[in-house]
Amino acid sequence: MTLELRFHPEARAELLADVKWYDDRELGLGGRFGLAVRSAVDAAAQSPDSWAIWPGWDREPVVRSKGVGDFPYRVVYVVRNESLIVVAVAHTKRRPGYWRERVPAV
Repeated sequence: MTLELRFHPEARAELLADVKWYDDRELGLGGRFGLAVRSAVDAAAQSPDSWAIWPGWDREPVVRSKGVGDFPYRVVYVVRNESLIVVAVAHTKRRPGYWRERVPAV
């Protein structure tokens, strides 16, 4: 099953900002980072229940996350109405849970 893909506007903005950061500071790794995020999102869309439920998350909708290749990031998402909604492209060591208010209510 492959779901329709949607990004929360703030998740899209942080993805673009992180791609730029990697391009500016890490010798042009922005493209590689963007591809790794896309690969993680595609895997989540193809098999959304395969990835871990966010630790401590105990309400609907279920929040899951998929790691991003060689980068210290996770794609945080929910499934709703046949869509995979990316609520964050979150660094694993910065601001844990900052994206919680982006999760749509059931």
